[in-house]
Amino acid sequence: MVADTKTGAPSAAGLAPELSFVKMMTDTDGRWERHGDYVIWTGNRKADEPGYVLHEWLDKGVLPIPHRNDKPILHRIAKGTPYHVSHLFGFWIAHDVDAVWLESVKDGASYYALMVGGSAGKPAETVLQFVCPKCAAPFGRETFDSAKKGYAQFLDHALERVRAFNADAKARTCPKCGAMHPYSYGFYSTADTADERTARLAA
Repeated sequence: MVADTKTGAPSAAGLAPELSFVKMMTDTDGRWERHGDYVIWTGNRKADEPGYVLHEWLDKGVLPIPHRNDKPILHRIAKGTPYHVSHLFGFWIAHDVDAVWLESVKDGASYYALMVGGSAGKPAETVLQFVCPKCAAPFGRETFDSAKKGYAQFLDHALERVRAFNADAKARTCPKCGAMHPYSYGFYSTADTADERTARLAA
């Protein structure tokens, strides 16, 4: 931070927002990127593609956040709240810090951003789990040390976990009702196997 040389107080230049970082929602690769205390993902969907849909798991149940409205959506996901974005990743995650979901529609296409962080050293822990689509029971919970290993490693680990889950019928069986969880998928569609691609489209 820049300080005023006469008073020692922060100057206007030191308090000004950073304007040099650009993360375009029109980018088609849908990559995660770390910047400062945030990990940021952006993506978009054409009008004829199924839109990404944010779901939160709250005390009153699983709630989808309205999407493809005429007005932009800026939604806070409180820390500790499990959430899932259909067509983007096939499991549920929760962080020890808030996240923000942004959606905007223009000319029928949808543009999205997901920002996680805002505190130094966060997210330090990221929880990954699956939820039975029949009885809503959570299972297979795992906590990943994001602070020590890094968020990029979490993204790679999530895909490894998905593939181990898909390959193990016992791991995919709900311990409460016995229903079989469908195949899951990771964050990046470009890495999908045929089964993962089918699951992503069916989400």
